[in-house]
Amino acid sequence: MGLGRYVSAAASLPVRGAGIGLGVASYGGAVAADLVATTARTATQITTEVLGGTPARRTSSGHGRAWIEIRGLDGPRGADVAASVLGAVRATAGVDGAELNCALSRLVVTVGDHGPSVAVLCQVVTRAEDAARPLARGGVRDRPRELPGDDVALAERALALAAATTGLVAAVGVRLLPMPSLPAAVPAAAVTFVNYQPRLRGMVENRLGPDAAELLLATAQAVGDVLRRAPASLAVDVALRSAITAEAWSGRRVWHRREPELARDPADDSASRPRVRGTSGPVERDVDRAAIAQFAGATAVGVATRSVAGAADAALVAAPKAARTARETFAATLGRGLADRHSVLVLRPAALRRLDRVDAVVVDPSVLHTAELRVSGLRAVRDADRTRVWESARSAVEAGALGVGWHALSDLPGDVASAAVDEDSAVLVTPAHHANAAAVLAQARTSGAQVMSVNVDGLGGLRSAFDDLLPSSGSPDADLRDAVAQLQANGATVAVVAGHAPHALSAADVGIGVLAGGAPPPWCADLLVDDLAGVWRVLRSLPDARTASRRGVEIATAASMLGALVMLPGVRGRGPGPVTVGAAAGLWTGHSLARSVLRAEIPPAAPVHAWHEMPATEVRRLLPVQNDVDAATSRRRSVRLVLTPVEAIGRLTAWPVGLAWDFGRAMRTELSDPLTPVLATGSAASALLGSPIDAVLVGSVLAGNAALSAVQRLHAERLLNRLLAAGDPPAHRVAGSPNSWATERVEASRLRPGDVIEICPGEVVPADGRLVEASGVEVDESSLTGESLPVSKQTSPTPGAPIGERACMVFAGTTILTGTATAIVTAVGDATEAGRAGAITPASAAHVGLQAQLRSLTDRVLPVSVGGGALVTAVGFLRGTGLRQAVTSGVAVAVAAVPEGLPLVATLAQQAAARRLTRSGALVRAPRSVEALGRVDVVCFDKTGTLSENRLRVVSAVPQPGFDRDDVLACAGRSAVTRDGSPAAHATDVAIADAATDLLPPEGEHRSYLPFRSGRPYSASLSGTHLSLKGAPEVVVAACAGIDADDVHDTVLGMAADGLRVIAVARRTVTTFQSRRAADDADVLDELCGGGLQLVGLLGLADTPRPEAAGLLPDLERLQVGVRLITGDHPVTATAITRELGLPVSSEQVISGTEWDTLSHRGQENAVEKCVVFARMTPEHKVQIVQTLERVGHVCAMVGDGANDAAAIRAASVGIGVSSRGSDPARSAADVVLLDGRVDALRDALDEGRQLWRRVQAGVAVLLGGNAGEVAFALIGSAIAGRSPLTARQLLLVNVLTDALPAAALAVSPPNEQTRGEGRGPDSAALWRTVAIRGAATAAGATTAWALASVTGRQRRASTVGLVALVGTQLGQTLIDSRSPLVVLTAGGSLAALTVMVSTPGVSQLLGCTPLGPIGWAQALGCAGAATAAAAFAPGLVEKLAGDQSTISITPARSSTAYTSRSGGVSTRVTTPVNGSAAPEKTPAAVWATALSTPDTVHGQGG
Repeated sequence: MGLGRYVSAAASLPVRGAGIGLGVASYGGAVAADLVATTARTATQITTEVLGGTPARRTSSGHGRAWIEIRGLDGPRGADVAASVLGAVRATAGVDGAELNCALSRLVVTVGDHGPSVAVLCQVVTRAEDAARPLARGGVRDRPRELPGDDVALAERALALAAATTGLVAAVGVRLLPMPSLPAAVPAAAVTFVNYQPRLRGMVENRLGPDAAELLLATAQAVGDVLRRAPASLAVDVALRSAITAEAWSGRRVWHRREPELARDPADDSASRPRVRGTSGPVERDVDRAAIAQFAGATAVGVATRSVAGAADAALVAAPKAARTARETFAATLGRGLADRHSVLVLRPAALRRLDRVDAVVVDPSVLHTAELRVSGLRAVRDADRTRVWESARSAVEAGALGVGWHALSDLPGDVASAAVDEDSAVLVTPAHHANAAAVLAQARTSGAQVMSVNVDGLGGLRSAFDDLLPSSGSPDADLRDAVAQLQANGATVAVVAGHAPHALSAADVGIGVLAGGAPPPWCADLLVDDLAGVWRVLRSLPDARTASRRGVEIATAASMLGALVMLPGVRGRGPGPVTVGAAAGLWTGHSLARSVLRAEIPPAAPVHAWHEMPATEVRRLLPVQNDVDAATSRRRSVRLVLTPVEAIGRLTAWPVGLAWDFGRAMRTELSDPLTPVLATGSAASALLGSPIDAVLVGSVLAGNAALSAVQRLHAERLLNRLLAAGDPPAHRVAGSPNSWATERVEASRLRPGDVIEICPGEVVPADGRLVEASGVEVDESSLTGESLPVSKQTSPTPGAPIGERACMVFAGTTILTGTATAIVTAVGDATEAGRAGAITPASAAHVGLQAQLRSLTDRVLPVSVGGGALVTAVGFLRGTGLRQAVTSGVAVAVAAVPEGLPLVATLAQQAAARRLTRSGALVRAPRSVEALGRVDVVCFDKTGTLSENRLRVVSAVPQPGFDRDDVLACAGRSAVTRDGSPAAHATDVAIADAATDLLPPEGEHRSYLPFRSGRPYSASLSGTHLSLKGAPEVVVAACAGIDADDVHDTVLGMAADGLRVIAVARRTVTTFQSRRAADDADVLDELCGGGLQLVGLLGLADTPRPEAAGLLPDLERLQVGVRLITGDHPVTATAITRELGLPVSSEQVISGTEWDTLSHRGQENAVEKCVVFARMTPEHKVQIVQTLERVGHVCAMVGDGANDAAAIRAASVGIGVSSRGSDPARSAADVVLLDGRVDALRDALDEGRQLWRRVQAGVAVLLGGNAGEVAFALIGSAIAGRSPLTARQLLLVNVLTDALPAAALAVSPPNEQTRGEGRGPDSAALWRTVAIRGAATAAGATTAWALASVTGRQRRASTVGLVALVGTQLGQTLIDSRSPLVVLTAGGSLAALTVMVSTPGVSQLLGCTPLGPIGWAQALGCAGAATAAAAFAPGLVEKLAGDQSTISITPARSSTAYTSRSGGVSTRVTTPVNGSAAPEKTPAAVWATALSTPDTVHGQGG
């Protein structure tokens, strides 16, 4: 946003601010008044409930109705209670009616103007309940059932907020005013103990009910926090209670707004029963673990210190407050936003707290449909009559004569029965799919949930979006309930999306009910939504709900650890302080994640109308007529003139402001790295224990790592934006009346549905449109469908046709090759087919990036680090060291052992690899994707535009007897050039003209030319009396005489079987009179082409493979990387180009999209293992293939260039776009962009990824090995001397000199030749073996030097010698892996820096060292050298002793070393190549007989 907009916005701030202030004041006043009134009205009942008395009866009223809670309906005498209450209330004077809703346990009473009050009705209900169940009333305490409109529900939350607010004011007053000392933290700790001990809290909830228990605990917690003077904790509670109260208030507003609508069908006899919930969520599991730690910690501290206050602090510190706060805030913010912005009625707010564990979604198929019926299929109808039959069926549907199902042609109006092929001919009528159905299913899969439904006819093309479809038994509710039960039995937490399926919704963990017009509300649901847009929003929240809970758990764990450190004697601060800070962080985390869900935009809806099935006149009628508003345009211009000076200033500052904003967003993205919480906790621990320098070091590593990655990301994005700068094609909009049309040039973004546009040859189609005029129009649709050959267009409807066969439509992003088209715009922007294909959101691929891989290493190292620190603390404490000093030493060792250099190593290695690849023609947008390239074992290619140039070429010529190849090319070339001698615009003409360059007629020769056009599948040229013609074989051969047509037809079929587009070439000699007539009349020339021809021969044309792709596929096979070709092209064409590129393919390795749809999930898994060519695939198919490969355990890369590839590119572990041509979505979705069409750069990318692992493994080995040696050295020294040989400051010095720079230098430098390899991914066994060897060598060298110095000198000198030996050993080991100049310089510089610091008086004493003499240096460096030598020779000795039984598999090295000379390699275990995998299930192959007769391979340019 430019400065102009900022300034104009700022100018209006005072007025807007005043308006907002008044609005907030009035709104806040209304809210406060309602809260006060509601609370006052129900305060007595709530107090009784909280104190253990009879629960307050939940009620709500408005619009002349009262909803009153009924108790005992789910008891043994529920029927008696229902009858008694209904009879008593209906008999009450002033009651107009009463209905019972068993699902909600509510009685809906309609009263007149002078009817009884709600209080009176409650008394009647109470007496009726007592009469129906006299024995139950004192036995079991009824648990209230709440609704959003209940007064008590809102009042209880308001009272909890009031308690926290009052406590905050009191705590601040206690802090600021001189007050007598109050009791310590014991009361607050007692409440916290009950609150976070699941069993104790459960006992309170069982006694009082969840809401009353929450109010009681919140009030008690506020009192306790006041007593311990903790305003910060109360401030967090106030914020949390405010969010929960706002959620309740918003729910109440939605309830009252929608109550009249819902009250139309209030009765419901569904059983109201408690739901059996599934597995516990991440917060519950963390609370269970924390409960054990809380009890054990409080007990241990109390016994050790003999202090109740200490035990109380321990209980407060161990409480996982951030975990609950994060989830509660997320759910409350989400619930409020859903109610306020999307009118979602949350009947049971607890369901929003279960979103973090939902891993399965069951969908009622009926919610995916609308009430509108449409014709969706024909069976056994002649092709020539399809349009007529379709129109007849559509008319019958619109007239209401046909319902859902198959209908015989005899049931249709008009004489269409003659179009039947056999007695099975029929028309299928199904409900139309909802516009957002595909988006909802895609979002469910993206959320990581398993998606199931019931198999019904109406699903149609939506079937592929489900993981599993259960057979239908005729009862949808029962089928859905069984699916829920099956999933829950397998441990899943299930969300059900249904319209009217009460049993399934009741059984679900989260029930999402979709309101349908005229149907009763699904009262058993937890959430009521208006349509699928609301369902999408709820499903969109699932991954963010998991993230909120996960981050809350991480923050809570870190806060409790820091709080435990603060409790140590001598450490400044209070133990519960970090817990409060963590709770605030959890509050912000939950709030921000929920806001991101509410701000997310739903994907474009699918078209409501099937434009390609309608006549152009019907399309004109349905679409609005767009008119420019000149007045608005002039007003915009006048405003623009006024703001021009402001905009001029804005342009000067827009770039730095935008850059800073983008950099901040990129930094935020990079700081979400999984190692960040670990390192941040270590940094905070160091600061708390008096080592702020260590904290600054770790913080600098974090910030530097994020900044480097952010800079690379921004650099790649800006390069890509320059590539996409010309992405908005111009449009020629037709204005005026049909009798006086005029075109105007506008931006494509200004087009609207209903506009009429004109597209000329060579132009890119700016929007989807229905053709109204199309004379000789052919379109290149390869970027959308993958079809490599031009597609002819016409204006007649194409009912039931897939997107690649909709000849009456043009699509955005495709290119007009010949002819001029006029079309009505049907979709623009993201709503176009290309936009929707690019917007398909697949399920997330496996996490990639070194950070994600190194997290597993960190998870294994952290226990060792913490354990080592704990042992050092224990040894020191047992040897008589003070508790604080012992803990400080232990924490110093633990923090030193944390490999904080790992993020820097990962970032620098990936940055270096990204820079090298960019120089090689591969732009890396996400540096972390380079790591995944090293583990890729399957590469999926799009064909058209990726492996081929989407340009036809002449492959073969088959001359007839008496002619040769040149004769065929010369004759064809005459009809391939226009009168001026230039090639015609048709792709076939261009290819033939290129092949016959030296055989073309001379320029200036007088000729008549007849071009290709729709309905004329040939072109002809007449020069003098010589007529030359080429075209579709079936047309040209029929016009030839004196040939064996069957023999020619066999030849055509043979060429088509090789994937060639066949063109027949013929000639004829005409008379002079005929020549003169033909020169003046094109119709005469057309008539001369209809007979008397002499066949010259046949030409075979095919797509042109990219020169860069030559040898690529075989090279990948040799590198044990599987290849999959996924294309929208014909199976024969795809197979032919695959073979031409050097990869042999059998018929069993080819599968079509139709065959893919028939396979089960198991069959699809077998197919991706066995098949190589996937033809006639849609964008959805491509996503499914990629996801199936990932699901069976492969690491997949997807390479493509078109809009139809964008979703699959996002679905793969590594998405690779080709930038020479194609669409913006493909390049925007890619992690790596191959510049200038250099698809061969993929070899370099895969090689760089593999070499990256070798370099990083060397750096990681130095880091982990050195840290392991430090821990071992500290343990040995502590055991011998009673304390660690090195102080915390000296350990910090070791980290500075050895952790960051030397390891980073190794990560960006080529390894030594003897360590090179060509493997895939990390070799964990080799890494841990190296870490063990180097850790042992480091510890041995440092311990030996320290022991020698202890014998010959004082302790400080021994400590200094041990320090030098420790640093020297680690630096020496860096040279084992690489002796590049950078590594040598870094190691030498670090050693020189250590020498200066140790030898400089003052600095040496500051570090706890002493200057060394020659003997000391000799002891340190001698031990370091010996340890380094041992570390260098030990691996070979270990392998020799083990009999060289390594499991490492080395793939053959590449023949070219031009690229590998600058990078290293990695050895690892390599799995069996995927192409050799066995498949137990039979996978169908392509139907070759059908392929030979398709228009794409046999017919001429017309088709």
